[in-house]
Amino acid sequence: MMAKIDWIIHYCSNGVVCNECRKVETGFLQNTCNAHTHGMGKYHHMDFQIVLSLPPKEIGRILNTLGLRVQAGERFQDGDLVSGIYEDCDIRLNEYEETGRTVLRVVIPDKYNVFPEEERCMPVYRLQLLNTEDLYSESGWIS
Repeated sequence: MMAKIDWIIHYCSNGVVCNECRKVETGFLQNTCNAHTHGMGKYHHMDFQIVLSLPPKEIGRILNTLGLRVQAGERFQDGDLVSGIYEDCDIRLNEYEETGRTVLRVVIPDKYNVFPEEERCMPVYRLQLLNTEDLYSESGWIS
């Protein structure tokens, strides 16, 4: 039987147009976003989040790959190193709060495979350590 993606991904980032009000988001810190799943609960699992601004298709690939692995029975928890997302490195999952719920944030090492808590990590990747509410520089919507 073919796996079915039965969850959704919310992608909030600078330049994204709200489907409801048609305003453009402008309030995120540079190089950050808040992309997260809704629907992993049906598998008794936490949802996933990415805050490093990557191309939308790449964010979708990562979040859907993790979702499909959960759907197939794999379980993840805080601190897990996960292989199979990238060929040359593992990613790490850490618990963070996202709009009142606990999610597993995908933490991606920099191009030298250095994770953000290490001082020598590239500055852009260190943004992944911010709390979700700190990703916003200000509330910024333009019509």
